[in-house]
Amino acid sequence: MDPRDSKRLRKNHRLLKRTVSTRYITGYLYEKGTLTIDDVDRINNQATEEDKMETLLFMLPRKGDGAFKNFCSALREKRDGAAVYKDVAEKLESTVTDDEKESQQGASPDIPQDVARWDLLRKHRRDIATCLDTEKTCLLLINSDVLTERERNVIEREESPPERAQTLLRILPTKGTNAFHAFREALKEQGRDDLAALLAGGDGRVHNPVSNVAKSVSHFFTSEDARRVNQAMEGERFLIVLSGITGSGKTQLALSQAELFEERHPTAVVWRLDGHDKKTFLTDKQNLLERLKEKVPSDDSQVDACVAKALDSRKTPVLLIMDDLDDGLFLSPALLKPRQESKILLITHRKRLQQPANVSIPDDSYITIKGFSDEEAVDFLRMQLQQHPPDELQRLAAKFSGLPLGLAAARSYLRHTKTSVENYLTLLEKRETASKLEEKADKWMSQFYEKPELQQTGRNLFAALRLAVSKLDQQTKSMFQLTGYMDQSRIPIVVLKEDVNDSPAMRNMALNQLVMQVEDLSLGTVEGLDNDRLLTVHEVTQMVMRLSFTEDQEKERLKKLQNILLKYFVKDNRYTKSGKLTELLQPHVGKVLRYSEEANDDGSFSLALARLSEVYGFMNTQCGMPGNAEEHLRAAKEHIEQLAGINWVEVNSKVVEQLHAHRYESFVSYDEQGSVEEKSVKEAEVIYWKLSAASKRLPDEVFITMIQSRVVSEQDLALFTALGKVPAGLAQSVRNKEPLTKAQYEKMVADGIAIPIEQMKEVYLPELYASISYSLGRCFFYMKDKYADDPAGKDSLIRSMQLAYHVCVQIKKHAGISVMHKYLSETNALLYLRLEEEGKNPDELRRDIKYAIKRYSEFVEGGGEYFEFGVLKKSGQDSYSLMMCQRQLVKCFNALLKLADSEEERLACIEQAQIECRKMIDHAEKQVQKDAYGKIVERPERLAVFYNTAGRFFSDDGDSKKLEEALDWFQQAYELEKEKEKEDYPLSDALFGLAEGLVRRNHGDDLEKAEEYVGELLELYNRKWPNKKVEIEKAQKIKVQITQLK
Repeated sequence: MDPRDSKRLRKNHRLLKRTVSTRYITGYLYEKGTLTIDDVDRINNQATEEDKMETLLFMLPRKGDGAFKNFCSALREKRDGAAVYKDVAEKLESTVTDDEKESQQGASPDIPQDVARWDLLRKHRRDIATCLDTEKTCLLLINSDVLTERERNVIEREESPPERAQTLLRILPTKGTNAFHAFREALKEQGRDDLAALLAGGDGRVHNPVSNVAKSVSHFFTSEDARRVNQAMEGERFLIVLSGITGSGKTQLALSQAELFEERHPTAVVWRLDGHDKKTFLTDKQNLLERLKEKVPSDDSQVDACVAKALDSRKTPVLLIMDDLDDGLFLSPALLKPRQESKILLITHRKRLQQPANVSIPDDSYITIKGFSDEEAVDFLRMQLQQHPPDELQRLAAKFSGLPLGLAAARSYLRHTKTSVENYLTLLEKRETASKLEEKADKWMSQFYEKPELQQTGRNLFAALRLAVSKLDQQTKSMFQLTGYMDQSRIPIVVLKEDVNDSPAMRNMALNQLVMQVEDLSLGTVEGLDNDRLLTVHEVTQMVMRLSFTEDQEKERLKKLQNILLKYFVKDNRYTKSGKLTELLQPHVGKVLRYSEEANDDGSFSLALARLSEVYGFMNTQCGMPGNAEEHLRAAKEHIEQLAGINWVEVNSKVVEQLHAHRYESFVSYDEQGSVEEKSVKEAEVIYWKLSAASKRLPDEVFITMIQSRVVSEQDLALFTALGKVPAGLAQSVRNKEPLTKAQYEKMVADGIAIPIEQMKEVYLPELYASISYSLGRCFFYMKDKYADDPAGKDSLIRSMQLAYHVCVQIKKHAGISVMHKYLSETNALLYLRLEEEGKNPDELRRDIKYAIKRYSEFVEGGGEYFEFGVLKKSGQDSYSLMMCQRQLVKCFNALLKLADSEEERLACIEQAQIECRKMIDHAEKQVQKDAYGKIVERPERLAVFYNTAGRFFSDDGDSKKLEEALDWFQQAYELEKEKEKEDYPLSDALFGLAEGLVRRNHGDDLEKAEEYVGELLELYNRKWPNKKVEIEKAQKIKVQITQLK
């Protein structure tokens, strides 16, 4: 296509995408030979009309000189007597390109003539590189004849997305003036008008921070404290410690500085670490690694070093806020490492922090935060209370000793209620609370208010906040009080609407009221929109609400919160990680678990604690923290055993009796299929009835909360849609994060995609126990190193997996329900154990492998329906399950290959493994979803592992054609891992495969490419895994081989 016509298409890209429907023009273009039948199919396979049109627009520039003319003719075609798109065709043909404008005017109209174009690009290159979608941009620039395919290949070889973007931005200035205009147009087409404006000499800035920090309060007042902190932040000091009593404004000063820092450095890392205790501090560091797409180490002692390394790699300014940190022993040199243009704000109540021997905080790093001076306090109050006499405002300021938190609550209360200062002070001094509450408040405050006069100020602060909370309307107060037991920041308020028993519209209105009243009374800050709004509350406000409850009220609030979280915080074993909401809820579930454990003196929370602990533990395994997971999963198991009255001494006694009654001489027998743990079978039989009996005793509200009114996931909805069994309104409910209605659940039961509640009463606890046991047992596969020297611990986890499976067998036997964990505990646990080599001779291992091959093959051929807590989770032969089974079959044949006694047997294993490899890749790629640009937007999490597995088998075959396939798979694995910006073993496996395969092929520039990959491999191992001596030596041998072959 003529470059000018290609640019006309590009300049009208968004107009065409929004306006034109492809169904009116693809037939015409097919008749004219512009499109092939494959092109038409690719267009029609897109999800929406806009996606279809965008796909066509990307095709046209590569379709030859007649494509533009045919496209315009197609737009002019009459349909039902009218040329629907005639005006669009005329606008398209009359579009003047930038080149034509420049030839007429001598410059681009929106760029001042005195602006040096490429200087602008160089000036903003680092910031643009952090947020540029290089893949889409390259595609657009190739369509504009700016980039070549060879140049794109050079760009794609770079290590990380920022480096690929940097390479593109370095290439562009060598391409001439047209390249500059084409690049700006490409940015606009991707909706990045902000970046395009920068390159037009505008005042805009790139905004792409990594942050978990809430915004500061809207009423932030610039005090002398604020000025001193500003001055310190602008100075050379890297570490700044804000020391002061509770309520003095330390956190708000830090949040204000975070906003200023982000404004100065829009691509910075701005991260808050909760230093309240060692566990929350560690969790926030682990979450930072997750956000930076770095692997979380299983050894907690390595986390600080990994954080430091990740921040260094980011190469952008960093602001770490260590909030509420009173134990300096949490600190490490790695965490306090200085960086250019970076700062650390440490917030503490202590005048001086105790420090580890290898950490030194200079005395001049401390800034004592005193709150407002008398004059500042009066000025702060006067800003909204002008009608009140100055002497009254002075009395009010003195009452709080200048503490901003108390003054803000007082000011908001007075403004909201139109009360006089005199009446407010009277209310403040009333002793309306019980002496026990006073004692609890004093005990808590004594940690932070050492002087008697400050303790009185603290009491006034508490009283002010209690008054502010009391002014919330009843419904808003009920919702807000739930936050007292959650983490203080980033609370997803969408879950709070479950406290409102009304229609979806009224529940959303209640959320809006919550936002308005809480911000109006200075009780918290809210950011985000609609269902994505996040609330941040001061810890003192949370403490005030908690202390205001009696024990019974506290239990009622915790129970309500548990029920809400049980609806939203869900585990789905088919997928690596749940959605964004589950991630946001994770720290809040951790807090609720802690408070609930403390209040569970009568065991009334045991069931909710078991379910929440299970999902919390599961999420920790998915976040790369199996050590944290095991603790919570063991706690969950104990809660269920307590609830069902399971005494393992009694269980074992009954098991022994049954085994002897059947004349078993030991707990284990063997058959042709391998070892079968007969003891686990008998244990499952005994505890099933205990669990089922306890399940039937549960109140009906348990089944309504945990099953009937649960929140359905998008994956569930996709399955129901595929089966054509979506209840009315369910799609809308999923989008709005609304739970199931009774009518929807009953319709699901009628359609066979849900289990009747009466039937679930028999199996709920047995299924929950199996689910917990399965997740707990699988911790073994995550922590083999830990259990290498702990055979008893290892055996305990293995028995947990076996018990999970056999309890599920009992559920099927007695209730007729196939639960998801029966499938999972066999495919992902028991059959995994068959492939474990430890303690087996070759004959035993060969027997176990053949049994695993038999079972996985049966799963591939079979189908079936599996339910999870009453709702259908798997039906038939879905691509995900087939992919996982075929991956395991490949592993089986690989293990069998090592045991082969003859060349014939070895070749047969390779051939069969290659067949399974092709099937595995086929099912994996069926799950890949791409956008209109061809970019992957959804895929199996371990797709690169599948490519590497297949590549390894094909590269070892010796067949040149299969070597080509292997190299292609290794290349895809490499590109996927690079795109994820995560350096892990799939990346190193792909690099080994590419280097070895290219050396073996040795065509053209293969050796040069192999040398590059080996260099990258050695750099990766020396930097990240220096102790992996075997792998480093292997890479060095490949490097020597390349040198010899050159």
